[in-house]
Amino acid sequence: MEKQGKKIKFLNNFIQSLKTSQNYGYTLMEVLTVLIILGIMGALMGPRLFFGDSSSASGDAYNLAKSLVGVTRQRAISQTSAARLSFDPNQSDKFLIEIANTRGCEALTRLSEAVDSSQTDIKVYSTTGFQIGDKLKIGSDTTSNEITGKDNTTITLGVALGTSQNKDSTVELVENWKEDSALNLKKNIGNGKYIYEYLQLPENVTVASNITNWTLCFNSRGIANIYDNSGNSQAKLELTFKDGSSNEETLTILKGGAIATN
Repeated sequence: MEKQGKKIKFLNNFIQSLKTSQNYGYTLMEVLTVLIILGIMGALMGPRLFFGDSSSASGDAYNLAKSLVGVTRQRAISQTSAARLSFDPNQSDKFLIEIANTRGCEALTRLSEAVDSSQTDIKVYSTTGFQIGDKLKIGSDTTSNEITGKDNTTITLGVALGTSQNKDSTVELVENWKEDSALNLKKNIGNGKYIYEYLQLPENVTVASNITNWTLCFNSRGIANIYDNSGNSQAKLELTFKDGSSNEETLTILKGGAIATN
């Protein structure tokens, strides 16, 4: 129960640190952040409250991952933007939640015809996921080319492309994803080291997956797609957590966002 007490103390300190005044009180973002944290703490601590302090580190990791799947879905719906969950490429034991500027997860296509530098209309295989106002990277052209119009297979740019690009060059959004800061709370554990209390796996837990470098992405309606490293859609994601005591828990997430029961 000592670890639970530390988490509750950390949350209390966090709440106390939120800046309030006699006139304004808490901001909506601060309230939402606390509610998200409480949801994750409930998932982590619930089994211990009802069944005793026998939960394993692998069980804690399972509950954390399951909670973050729900949090990512909630963030997508509340922000009316796509949200995705993955492991942080810079820290393998830490989850990463990102929010998109778009509502959908699949803002990516290719040129169906070559284009020259003077064109403003470019032909693509599909415009699904793109919106007017989006800024594009087209092939090797990294200039922020803004969309001013589109139909099913044509994107109209505000100004001429400025470079020539070959057929099948990639068309994608510029700076579409940003880290969601709501749960990115660092806790100083001394000696210049920090942990991310609500995103980081417990100590001595390893994780294996059926998909290399997976991404779980929810669109703004809360419907999930699962992608591999090449961007191909997959039917399910399996995350198997193991701890130093040989305990093992597997979380299975299905396309659409449902979690399979064990």
